[in-house]
Amino acid sequence: MKRNYDIIKLLKGRKATDLQFSGILIVDDDAGFCDNLKDILEGEGYTVLCAGTSAEAARITRDLKPGLALVDLKLPDKPGTALLSDFKISNPDCVCILMTAYADVDSAVVALEKGAFYYLQKPVRPAELLELVELAFETLRLKAEKRQAEDALLARNKELEEIVERLKKMINGSSE
Repeated sequence: MKRNYDIIKLLKGRKATDLQFSGILIVDDDAGFCDNLKDILEGEGYTVLCAGTSAEAARITRDLKPGLALVDLKLPDKPGTALLSDFKISNPDCVCILMTAYADVDSAVVALEKGAFYYLQKPVRPAELLELVELAFETLRLKAEKRQAEDALLARNKELEEIVERLKKMINGSSE
């Protein structure tokens, strides 16, 4: 799936945050399936890239930091669950949805333990996919808001600590 190379070159100059909340990476060795999902998602306005192997997916994730990854369970070079673990290291904010035509309880449990946001059984229904994508991006938005609120709180706490220190000095200075 070399067709993504030109897109990656175009997007490489953009900040990772430009794609963080709209970029979707589809990781599946079935090119036809990738193209179908890509058409559905691009029709809704999302930026979509496809990867046929976990190695290609790791490269894209490292360079572009997509907000969402739709990952097939069975990939030619590595299981999708192993790729989820890699994503958590290289792009911890990435929400991952694992997809499979071979759903079973054991693989679902492993996927969720590895950090999958959802375990989606193929064939994928477009309405269900779009609902999950919206939910995933809402989760990303809420995480970003939480991080901003925490940062603001820490900054305010530091300001208050500085005020308390100045007041202590003023009190100690006036009591002497």
